[in-house]
Amino acid sequence: MSQERTQQKTQRKQAREDSAVLREAMRLFIQAQRRVLAEQGSPPQARLLIMLLRRGTMTQAEFGRLLGLEKSWVSRSVDKLVEQGWVIRSPVPADRRNMQLELTATGTSAAREMDDYLNAHAMSVLDHLSAESRPAVVGALQQLCEALRKHDDATGS
Repeated sequence: MSQERTQQKTQRKQAREDSAVLREAMRLFIQAQRRVLAEQGSPPQARLLIMLLRRGTMTQAEFGRLLGLEKSWVSRSVDKLVEQGWVIRSPVPADRRNMQLELTATGTSAAREMDDYLNAHAMSVLDHLSAESRPAVVGALQQLCEALRKHDDATGS
């Protein structure tokens, strides 16, 4: 086998290993974050509340697209949040078939509390890193965020 082919094979193997590490890290982190929310008694719809907190008002359809969720799940979830008094759902003036979502004051407070729990969890994870490695890991995560944003922009996701 030529040196070039050997090098390509090694690069492909490394790329598979790198992607496996990324996927496993994301899986473990998301799983832990969901567990933190469940332990705090947060509803399964916590992602919706936190996204509304961060992005402000959005439509149900936009939310479903952003997170890749089915219309029926989004609709049922929003129904529950409206019943709890955390979200106001109103027709979009330009398209009355689409519903606009907005946090109530109670919903904003609940979303901030959930976000605080998630931030505390993330900080506790980072606290397990050594003082020497933490800046490099955080820097790499910032680069990863930028790469994900560029990928989303390029693919229209």
